[in-house]
Amino acid sequence: MSIDVVVFPQWQGSDSARAMRLCDGASILQSELNVPDYRVVDVPSEAGDSLGTAVKRISSLQHARRSALEVLRGTTGPVVTLGGDCASDLASIDYALGLYGSKNTAVIWCDAHADLNTPATSPSGAFSGMVLRALLGEGPDELPVEHPILPHNLILVGGRDYDDAEAALIDTLGIRLVTANELADPLALGTAVAATGATHAYVHLDLDVIDPAEFESVHSPVPFGPSVADLTASVRGIREHAASAGGSICEFAPESDDPQAAGDDLTTVLRLIGAITA
Repeated sequence: MSIDVVVFPQWQGSDSARAMRLCDGASILQSELNVPDYRVVDVPSEAGDSLGTAVKRISSLQHARRSALEVLRGTTGPVVTLGGDCASDLASIDYALGLYGSKNTAVIWCDAHADLNTPATSPSGAFSGMVLRALLGEGPDELPVEHPILPHNLILVGGRDYDDAEAALIDTLGIRLVTANELADPLALGTAVAATGATHAYVHLDLDVIDPAEFESVHSPVPFGPSVADLTASVRGIREHAASAGGSICEFAPESDDPQAAGDDLTTVLRLIGAITA
């Protein structure tokens, strides 16, 4: 089975003062890709405007989403999106669920944060912190989702920095959680996927899910995450239970656009891309 690669250097969804580093991260991954062909999403160079909403830079996010959907419609199979901030996965997951069906597709959200805020509850106004809520069908009208994730098919992995409103929503919807400690068992994530009954799985991987002692190139490090080895083995184990619906790598924020400077962190990202595409 062939897997298409889409490079999506979006930064406007981030609330970090160093968000432009995400463009450097996407550029490095683009230069290091060992694939014969890949597609690049056109992202506006300007920050964008809120357009009177509570979402920062929403005009640029709208433009990037439209561009991403045009690119995705030209693919032929599962897609791996290399971002960019977490909001770069809005179009990719919506597209994947349209392709494979919301009832048939588990979404594995590997992230130290839940990204489940709404414009009303977000402390920052940054869409990266709202994107998963939008993918559940409760986002701003200006960034619509045609194929929402079913809560039964959503698995939050390695989360450890949730706002109170996010934690309450997780309890209300009964969303499955897999902790960093549970990933020490390489079968834990695959078992959680099997429990959904889904035939396909999409893996969203925000690199801040990894313990910062092992990975530094992120904006918002949170202690006590899973090891690279545990995360890689667990992601690979998903294929024992479900076919690939695609995946993403988000929030790669190296110190510069020099691949040599990224060092071991770049090697880690490439290993994780291999695990997603296995």
